[in-house]
Amino acid sequence: MASPFKHIVVLMMENRSFDHMLGYLKAADYPIEGLDGDESSVAADGGSPIRVSPNARSLNDLNPDPSHEFQDINWQIFGNSDGTDTGQEKMQGFVQNYATVSNNPVQGENIMKCFHQESLPVLSTLAKQYAICDHWFSSVPASTIPNRLFTHAASSGDSLTQDAVLAPATAKTIFEIIDDPNNDADYRIYSSGSTILMANIYLARRQNKFFDYRTRFLQDCIDNLLPEYTFIEPIYDDDPVNGLFASSQHPDFAVDAGETLIAQVYNAVRRSPDWNDTLLLIVYDEHGGIYDHVTPPTLTRDPQYPDIPPTKDFGFTFNRLGVRVPAVFVSPRIQAGTILRQQFDHCSIVATVRKLFCLDQTPFNWREAQALTFENVANLADDQIRTDTVQLPEPVASDGTIAMARDLVLSQAERDAADTAIQQAGVVPAMHAVADPFRTADAPPTAPPATGQPTDLMVQMVQAMQSSLQQAGLSVPTPLGPSFSSTEATQFMQQAAAAFGQSGGAQ
Repeated sequence: MASPFKHIVVLMMENRSFDHMLGYLKAADYPIEGLDGDESSVAADGGSPIRVSPNARSLNDLNPDPSHEFQDINWQIFGNSDGTDTGQEKMQGFVQNYATVSNNPVQGENIMKCFHQESLPVLSTLAKQYAICDHWFSSVPASTIPNRLFTHAASSGDSLTQDAVLAPATAKTIFEIIDDPNNDADYRIYSSGSTILMANIYLARRQNKFFDYRTRFLQDCIDNLLPEYTFIEPIYDDDPVNGLFASSQHPDFAVDAGETLIAQVYNAVRRSPDWNDTLLLIVYDEHGGIYDHVTPPTLTRDPQYPDIPPTKDFGFTFNRLGVRVPAVFVSPRIQAGTILRQQFDHCSIVATVRKLFCLDQTPFNWREAQALTFENVANLADDQIRTDTVQLPEPVASDGTIAMARDLVLSQAERDAADTAIQQAGVVPAMHAVADPFRTADAPPTAPPATGQPTDLMVQMVQAMQSSLQQAGLSVPTPLGPSFSSTEATQFMQQAAAAFGQSGGAQ
């Protein structure tokens, strides 16, 4: 069946797990693979396990940033850094790992704190009014840059960790495939500052594909200028000098600022004349080290497709997905309350864009070949297209005390009803640890990140761009020293983009 979608818009947010953001939506009449409310994780101080709790703050819970590097994720899943599976209970190392990162057993408990519909109203409303994916996994058990590269290239350049800063320069992305001169499709990349895509030499020489989100996106929607594929990046860092404030929801930036961005994107796409033919996907790049109860699946390579060489550092063969992340599809062709239980990961974006908009139908590798596509998530026919307008609630700045309407712990009858519905859809509900006695997180608010200092991600973006400039034989008027502010990082990225734009290639 031909897909009804002529436009795909992807907004990729940062570093939050599915259970952390949407798990408490689970109910007898909304049977997602979410939280019963009695899930727990082993404590770091040897005391009673720590249970999930619906008291996440919009900020001041997760500073320092929880770790989401390969060995730490192994610990979160398997309880050991090398990822050895001995049949042990999984998903039990989150509190211990964050306690190690924060050097504070009490702070480590915050990794179990979650949002709910009343404290995360925008994303929750879109999820329930359109379609939620309760089995969308990050593509690789690693941090932001590897997962974002998988989003665009179905590969991270054989890397899992910090050396991924070298990978963006030469990665062949789906954007390059769209650019086939015989192809009619087009794309745009919207950001409000830095983006790892700017460190890709092919894209960096095509400055006409990058647009400022703040000044262009809404008007471009109204003017019917959205191309076949649109990718939107949030703001990753606070840069007060340039009027930029983080909207990515990366810990420990304000979650309600990200809710504002999500609402803006939804309301802008709603105003497009092509709304009926557009599919909006809101998804997160990785879990950010935050608790989720579903064990990521392993994969088996199909040898008829190109392989991805093992990583140089850990010998990882990319045969295991990362932790589950939130994913919501929005379209007037989707019935309210839709729950998609299929297994997706970020390679699904590459595979779907290729299937819909590219002449070249040859997958980059076996990961893309195996990824499930989502061009047919619509479940309403042309004569059933919705004409209602979903009014989004205002974002709220949660202080951790907003009351949840749902019961703290689902009754046995409620969880049985939900789990039966999940099983009837062909999915076996994931088991989870239940502890009695238990404790819940009650650490005091932490100090916010220092204003004006670049985050680790921004530093990595700068390093990636420095590597790309070097490979291209280019320089900028104001090189960065070993330490720099977020404002200086923004300036450097702008100068680097200009250097690439002036160096030749498509403009």
